[in-house]
Amino acid sequence: MQLCVYVLGLSSCVLHTVMYLKLFGWVAALVIIGIQVLLAAWIIYIRIRAPD
Repeated sequence: MQLCVYVLGLSSCVLHTVMYLKLFGWVAALVIIGIQVLLAAWIIYIRIRAPD
């Protein structure tokens, strides 16, 4: 069951990326995805460092 959730999440990310590529082109898609990855990394870092 957990594997199905991972595959669904991965396919959602791929569809999201393809949508950006088709709508905005390579450069804009890379910029948007880069910003999203940086924000996600920052949120994960804050969640790890946050006190319980």
